[in-house]
Amino acid sequence: MTEKEIIKYCKSRKPGGFKILVDSFSPKLMGICMRYMQDDFAAKDVLQESFIKIFQNIDRYYDKGSFEGWLRKITVNTCLMAIRKQKNGFDILELSDINNRQVKPDVEFDLNEKDILKMIRQLPGQYRAIFNLFVIEGYSHAEIANLLQIKESTSRTKLSRARKLIQQIYLRNIESSIVKTT
Repeated sequence: MTEKEIIKYCKSRKPGGFKILVDSFSPKLMGICMRYMQDDFAAKDVLQESFIKIFQNIDRYYDKGSFEGWLRKITVNTCLMAIRKQKNGFDILELSDINNRQVKPDVEFDLNEKDILKMIRQLPGQYRAIFNLFVIEGYSHAEIANLLQIKESTSRTKLSRARKLIQQIYLRNIESSIVKTT
């Protein structure tokens, strides 16, 4: 079924339209949820919530712009709302909590998609959200500030800290792999 046929089918509210939509777009949208949420259970929960919102609002999609982009936006916003609801979603991380060690250029460590996702998921809620919005989704700091209702400078600061945390997590992974091989 083409994208336009799926949209038309869902808008007609025919039984099975929702299943076709879910089957067609679950893998891509689940990838988004997994980047934003800390564990698989939360990611699946947010994915389900996203599809409910998508299906409830499918009549508001008017073939302007990318349908997948529209789906992604709803999913990202649903993830951000879930992070806001979490008690630790907006934890404050002090600079002293971040180890200032730098990655040594002579160290080799192969990273795959699972490793990167695992590192992103170890970031505290708002740091993870800002990292995803800026690095993966391509939002500007002004857009992030608007979405999260924070200052642009806060977005920049937390992105910088998130990058340092990713670097620290990366170093821990290298150190643990070196220990395992010796």
